Amino acid sequence: MGLSKVISIAVTMAFLAASTGQLSRIIRAVQIAQIKLIKDSQASQWPKAMTLPSH
Repeated sequence: MGLSKVISIAVTMAFLAASTGQLSRIIRAVQIAQIKLIKDSQASQWPKAMTLPSH
């Protein structure tokens, strides 16, 4: 799927959401998903590196 096809689908969905009065709800859901993605990608969420045992 080309980028132009994805953009076309996104624009169509935005127009449909705006025409039904749901655009603000969709924008809020996207913002929440972005925040969750940022939180999950923080380095503090990564597993600790394994270290070799010292003798």
